[in-house]
Amino acid sequence: MRIKLLGLLCGITAISMGQTSQFSIEASYPLPVDSNFFGEHYKGIADLGLKYRIKNLQVVTIGVAVNGSLFQSSDTSYFPAYDEILHFKTSLYIIQPKLFSELNLKKINKLHPSIGVGYSAFLYTTTFDSQSNVASNHTNQGGVIVCLGASYDILSKVYLFTSFDYGKLTQLEAGIPKSNYNTQTSLLKFGFGVRL
Repeated sequence: MRIKLLGLLCGITAISMGQTSQFSIEASYPLPVDSNFFGEHYKGIADLGLKYRIKNLQVVTIGVAVNGSLFQSSDTSYFPAYDEILHFKTSLYIIQPKLFSELNLKKINKLHPSIGVGYSAFLYTTTFDSQSNVASNHTNQGGVIVCLGASYDILSKVYLFTSFDYGKLTQLEAGIPKSNYNTQTSLLKFGFGVRL
């Protein structure tokens, strides 16, 4: 429902603004695609992004972007520190500032392949259902990302896009082994964007 309202607001904004801007906003569904901690435990809820195209060099456009994604996970496990089996829910917020470049193809001018590089901040908030009143837990991790994607213009200011984000977490919480299972992330996004 929120994504539909955001889409409606984006559409009204795009129609009401007559001049071309270098900004665009995006809404997408994020899908983890790994067989690791991320892909096995988290479900994507939504991803929102803002892009600013700094310079158009005819063949390529260079810009900056920031995305925010929400994922959720829930499970039940035994916690020896509390001597209790606890049900817990984790909300994962991922913030991704990045640099990107888009190809401007002359023969297929509606298609824009892109590549980007940036940083991913993983912000976890875990809440527990417990009779012991276990406090919520907040942890952070981070690392680098490489993004490959493409967009296709369906109207002059509206486009569909998909992207693949590969990440390598380099800042882990204490006690987490630095194995591929715990450090590599892969994420597919499918959505739409509006040039403001």
